[in-house]
Amino acid sequence: MGSAKQICIALFGGTGERFGAPYPKQFVKLGDEPMLIVTLRELSKCVDIDEIYVVAEPSSRNDVYNLILAKQIKKIKAILRGGPTRQDSSRLALEFLKRSGVPSDALVMIVDGDRPCIDPELIHRCFVSASESGASVAGIPMIESVLLSNKAGKVDTYLDRDCVFIVQTPQTFLFSTIYRAHMKFRDRKVTDDASLVSLLHKPISIVIGSKDNIKITVPEDVNTYLAWKAKKQ
Repeated sequence: MGSAKQICIALFGGTGERFGAPYPKQFVKLGDEPMLIVTLRELSKCVDIDEIYVVAEPSSRNDVYNLILAKQIKKIKAILRGGPTRQDSSRLALEFLKRSGVPSDALVMIVDGDRPCIDPELIHRCFVSASESGASVAGIPMIESVLLSNKAGKVDTYLDRDCVFIVQTPQTFLFSTIYRAHMKFRDRKVTDDASLVSLLHKPISIVIGSKDNIKITVPEDVNTYLAWKAKKQ
C-alpha cells in the first residue's frame, strides 16, 4: 500500500428497538462493557487504521462522547451526529471529512459498529484491496441454494450460488469515489455504501469475510460474541 491516509467511519445508529433494549443498541453490554467500547477499542488496535470517526444516534451523542472520553479510546478524531437512516449517517460523516480537508486519495473504511468481532487481518486485506481497485467490500460466499420469488410468492428463478455473496462490513473506498457516490445518489434508498458505488459503475473487489463477523441484532447474538471472544483468548 502507499502512504494515503486510512480512515475508519464507525456507524453506531439504531435505537435498540429490534434488539428489545430500552436504549440505543451501542450501549448493550457485551460481557463487562458496552458494545460501543468493545468495537472501538478493537478498531483502535488495528495498525492499518490511522483515524476513527464515530457516528452516533443523535440523542445519545453526549453519552457516547463521555463514555469514549472515560475509556480513553485512541485514534478517535470526532464524534458525529447520525441521520435518520444508515445511508444518511454515512453521508453526514463523509460531508464532515470533506469539510475537514481529507484528501481525495485517502482510503475510507465504513464499518457497522454493531459488528464487534473485529479481525485485524480482514481490516488489512480490505484496505489493500481498496488501494488496488478503488473499492472493496467484505462478503462471505453463499453455501445454500438461492432463489428469487415473483410477486405472487412463487419461485421465479434460481440463482447461481457460486456468484452470490452475503455482504458485510468493512467496506472500503477511495474517498473521492465514495463521496461522489453519496452526493450523486443521495435520493436513492440503499442499505449499504457499496451499492451506491456500484451505481457509478466502478469496480468493487470482494474480500472474503468471515462467518464470525456477526452483526449484533438480537439478544442471542451476545452469546455468540462471547463464545467468539472466549475462543480467541
